[in-house]
Amino acid sequence: VCVCVCVYACMHACVCLPMCVMFVCSQDIPTGADTCVTSLTSDIAGRSLLIAGCGDGSIRLYDRRLTQTNCLVRLLREHTAYVVKVYLQPGASQGKIISSSVGGDVRYWDPRFQDSTAKIKTGMRISCMDVHHTAPLLAVGSRDQVAKIYHIDSQEGLGTIKWHDGFMGQRISSVNSLAFHPYKICMAAGFSDSLISIYADEKKKL
Repeated sequence: VCVCVCVYACMHACVCLPMCVMFVCSQDIPTGADTCVTSLTSDIAGRSLLIAGCGDGSIRLYDRRLTQTNCLVRLLREHTAYVVKVYLQPGASQGKIISSSVGGDVRYWDPRFQDSTAKIKTGMRISCMDVHHTAPLLAVGSRDQVAKIYHIDSQEGLGTIKWHDGFMGQRISSVNSLAFHPYKICMAAGFSDSLISIYADEKKKL
């Protein structure tokens, strides 16, 4: 399995035509895994660290500055199931990498160490996860018709979503996707019953 790292170049044909974007493969990175890559994240500031979550539960850290044979700099193997998402959070106080797996565990990692620095046991099979860009919040969803929100620093559960608001008490269906607003304390959730719901801090209006 290889990860293809791309760069893009912007080209303007002329003033009256829209901008075209072309992606060119700049680097191939052999993952060393026998399973698929399920999630990717990278270091925006340094642009050298690439993190891949894999179908065998492993998380692999690559340094793009090194050669293909030496670019795998760390292999993390505490997840025992398919990795749903890996997220690199600059400046986090307890582990800069946050990962989740189908098995229901969310783990925090410091790229410098082999072992995770913290763990959340959600008690459900995770189908999706998102982390707020500015607030210390993360959310996980499950096909078991539930979504949970946690405080990143304390790992404390802050809330559980099981019912649609304004749909006469209708229970939510399988949670397929979650997305926080970049700045506001609100979150969108997509369900298998063709509904999208937006949840916000009850003290604030959108």
